[in-house]
Amino acid sequence: MSSISEGFVLRKITSFAVTMGMILATVANLPHSASAAYRGGLWAGVHDICVPAYQSIGVGFPCSEVSIADGLERGFAVLRAPSSATHVIVVPTALISGIESPALLRENAPNYWEAAWDARHFVEEGARRQLPRDKIGMAINSATSRSQDQLHIHVACVAPKVADFLHRHRAEIHEAWSFLSSALLGHRFAVMKVETDSLAHVNPFKLLNRGLPSGKFSMGSQTLAVIGATFGGGRIGFYLLANESGASPKKIVSAEALLDDKCAN
Repeated sequence: MSSISEGFVLRKITSFAVTMGMILATVANLPHSASAAYRGGLWAGVHDICVPAYQSIGVGFPCSEVSIADGLERGFAVLRAPSSATHVIVVPTALISGIESPALLRENAPNYWEAAWDARHFVEEGARRQLPRDKIGMAINSATSRSQDQLHIHVACVAPKVADFLHRHRAEIHEAWSFLSSALLGHRFAVMKVETDSLAHVNPFKLLNRGLPSGKFSMGSQTLAVIGATFGGGRIGFYLLANESGASPKKIVSAEALLDDKCAN
């Protein structure tokens, strides 16, 4: 690429960097009734800024990573939330509205949870220390509680209350969805565990879809979290937690409430 072209691309990236930061800053905070312009901001940032930058100069700034070796339809970008060094967001480079999208359940669908789990090293970089797997959590909001209409998975440390809750109720959690006897953060969660060292062959979206009672729940109404776990005997895996969003804002639990983006503990 010529120096003139490179300069043009760099100026374009720089001019959008502040806008991108504002978009990311609002991802966790805007109400679900946010304006259409804001609700499309995350997709615009990835599609119009990060991906072109990566294709032009090999650096996806302001994204921390752009992975499109298998094509845009299977790729993803990783963005660091400006308010926290230990909170990143994984976003597909394909246009996907959110957890309710049928595209996530196709036989050959990309497993964005695998990408999110792999992105935990950005959380560790921000924390400046290696973190045990049961310290890391990932979560996605329901269609009614999200602020952006582009699929994105939050990756950060697990909120201490959530970690403590899972530890206290570990005997109740099995390899099939079931509702726990006690509420977590004032909400009723369905929980299951999966024994596996990675998510390469485990897709939480599909596990959630198969486990939902037919005709009663919809994918779009679910907030879904996936949390690293160490079970008895040194076995490792993940806990999956799902909560159905209600019509009332008081019945909605956000993905961010399950995570600690400051890695305080």
